[in-house]
Amino acid sequence: MGRKSRSENLLNNLPQLQNLIKRDPHSYQEEFVQQLSHFEASLAIFELKPDEEAKEFGELINFLSQVAKCYPKKSTRFPKQLIDLLQKHYPVLNGDLRKAIVQALILLRSRGVVSNLRVMPLFFTLFRCRDKGLRKLLYTHIINDVKLANKGKHRNHKLNKALQGFMYTMITAADAQDKHGEGALAAKKSLDVCVELYRKNIWTDAKAVNVIAQACFSPITKVMMTAVQFFLNPQKRSGDNDESGSEAENDGSTKKKFVNIQMIQHQSNVNKKTKYRTRVMSRVARAHRREQAKKLGQLPASDEEDDDDEVTGGKKKKKNAGKPIVNFDVLSLIHDPQGFVEKLFARVHSSATSTKRGGNTVDRFEVRLVLLKLISRLIGHHQLQLMAFYPFLQRYLQPHQVDVTQILAVLATGTHAFTPPDVLQPLIRAIADNFVADHCSPEVMCAGLNTIRAIATRQPLSVDPDLLNDLVLYRKHKDKGVMMAARSLLALYREVNPEMLHRRDRGREATIGLISGTTDKTLLGFGASRAAEGVDGVELLERYEEKAQPAAVADNEDEWAQWEVASSGDESEVGSESEWVSASNGAGEDTGDICLQSSSSEDSDDESEEDLDSECDDDDDDDELASGSEEEDDEEEEDDNEDDDVAEVSASAPAAVSSGPAKPAEKRRIDMTRFLTNEDFDRIDRLKKRQKSASQKPQAKKQKADDGYSDSDSDDMQVDDDDSGSGSSGEEDESKDYVDDWDILGDYHSRRRRRKATYEERTSTIMAGREGREKFGSSKAKREKEGRSLSNKEKRKTKDYKMIAHKRSIVTKGKRSLVQKRRDLRKHIVKQKKNGF
Repeated sequence: MGRKSRSENLLNNLPQLQNLIKRDPHSYQEEFVQQLSHFEASLAIFELKPDEEAKEFGELINFLSQVAKCYPKKSTRFPKQLIDLLQKHYPVLNGDLRKAIVQALILLRSRGVVSNLRVMPLFFTLFRCRDKGLRKLLYTHIINDVKLANKGKHRNHKLNKALQGFMYTMITAADAQDKHGEGALAAKKSLDVCVELYRKNIWTDAKAVNVIAQACFSPITKVMMTAVQFFLNPQKRSGDNDESGSEAENDGSTKKKFVNIQMIQHQSNVNKKTKYRTRVMSRVARAHRREQAKKLGQLPASDEEDDDDEVTGGKKKKKNAGKPIVNFDVLSLIHDPQGFVEKLFARVHSSATSTKRGGNTVDRFEVRLVLLKLISRLIGHHQLQLMAFYPFLQRYLQPHQVDVTQILAVLATGTHAFTPPDVLQPLIRAIADNFVADHCSPEVMCAGLNTIRAIATRQPLSVDPDLLNDLVLYRKHKDKGVMMAARSLLALYREVNPEMLHRRDRGREATIGLISGTTDKTLLGFGASRAAEGVDGVELLERYEEKAQPAAVADNEDEWAQWEVASSGDESEVGSESEWVSASNGAGEDTGDICLQSSSSEDSDDESEEDLDSECDDDDDDDELASGSEEEDDEEEEDDNEDDDVAEVSASAPAAVSSGPAKPAEKRRIDMTRFLTNEDFDRIDRLKKRQKSASQKPQAKKQKADDGYSDSDSDDMQVDDDDSGSGSSGEEDESKDYVDDWDILGDYHSRRRRRKATYEERTSTIMAGREGREKFGSSKAKREKEGRSLSNKEKRKTKDYKMIAHKRSIVTKGKRSLVQKRRDLRKHIVKQKKNGF
């Protein structure tokens, strides 16, 4: 009797039975069969009234899902019964029961009882439920399940293809076009899943990108904005707003706290400097640099590789450390970009010209501006032709327009080399009339000049010579931002087409090239292009190897000479000392000891690169205009002496050309004589970066060369890892092929000004500026350099009077008579006259 009652209690106590079954499945098989039969009977009764709460039924489902793996043959129908129940009655099921059934299916899927291809379509269908908690649970499970299915190098193409097709159906379904329907919720969450999987480097193929691209045409603004923001910044993680827009439903493991790097930099400059705050700033700067590397594709966009760590020696070591993951640009993966852009622009144009009469949906100006950004990015990236785009923007080219800097950036980004100049010239003229005028504020003038320069960089033919020479005159403006913008425009045309400038504005190098006819800075006509002759930047590699070869040859000669000496010493030990001494004397050494040294090719590489750097620095003195130099004092003197310099160049250039020696035979390029290796291409990239930095900061480089300063790790050409992580415009990534509002405002008038230097940086700058200027130093500095201190007489001059009032010399001096005072004064005057005072 006791055993029977214990058995009955065990059937009623499901947690205890679950524990016992997991310990010994074979002994409790009969109890499991009873509970499974009870579930089937309860399921038949529940289907009669599926809207009931049925708490006990939910507990029974949870119990069976926990122990179903222990009896795989007897529980084969259990997953299918749950899936059928959800597919039939998910809209009317109780929220708690529906969530319990979903959790049971997730548990069965994680234990391998049911395949993901059977439950994934159901989970996407359940996105239609108006239950935030359930949608968040499903979103997290789908992301993690697809991530595990595509872990490492393995890709489950069958699952990916099926899910992508299902997502496309969910986004383009008819009920997904109604923002008040349940299909809109499913479309939004399906799109969020696809975007998150791309950011985790799981779905990076063209099909996934085009599924997201299809959402850009959704009539629901929230779905459309999610897709558009993805194309504008694929790696940016933003809160996945649901229908209320108030809750972010991202996975808690992937959601990262946003850190405002500018605010932390400001706090570090204002607050007291402590070791703790220094560590915090360093940690934030490293995280910021890591995020920038992820955006450039140099690191994986997710931290999923953290799970694949190898433990070696008690320390974790990542398997994929140092292996960059490079993906194609999402804009390059869009099918038919021309048709895509035309559809987006049709929506923007209809929203700008239509009204809300008749129930029409009109997008807000902020939404249209985001669409215009995507359109301009695509036009600039694919060099598309959309002639109606430019006249449409002309209506917004007014200083009082809301977000006018973003509109100007959109215009500059949408310009490319194949944009007809006659389409851009009216816009350039409108910008010059409305923005670049004396009645405008300096910020407006700076924005106009920077916009014209950004457009001219992509299409130099868009600016006519008369307007260009008028704009260049603003290089003497009193506002520094306007002056820098005008000088950058002048430097641009000195580089691309100096013939459009006046003679006095062309610069020395361009004038010499135009007079001698050796310049290649002649602007081609619209649509014309120069055929590439070899690898870009191969001439830098040639100059580098020419400078590196003599040092390598000298090292090899020394090494072979030492090798001969050593080999001769091995042949005979008799008289070895005399032979060694004679060999060392022949090599020009003072002692008789020979030290075999290996050739240091890296040192010679560094020296040759530094020589090439200094040579690049001296090639063009006029490139300092491109960096917007802040030295205004020498500007007028340069302009005054420029005519004389041009006249001297004009008189001397023909004579130099005519009297020069005969030209030698043309030397073949290095890429025509041998194959270039990966190291050669890496060195070309480093040399090009070095040349670009040298042209942007010529005076700083020249100062370093004069002081004998050289970078120790110049061969690596690494970006300066400053702990501050300051984000100035000059340190932005070079791969950015678009213009933003920061570029339009410029560094001077934008909020991205140069951060305040720390005490250590200011001290190092001061000490570096004092080198070579000892004769201008103070007497104290000279005295400290000599290693001496003040004398007692000099020290008394700095003491307070009360400290020396009792001294005998002071007391005696106060007791002098008038006659003695007159004599002392006379002596002082005579002494001063002798010294020239």
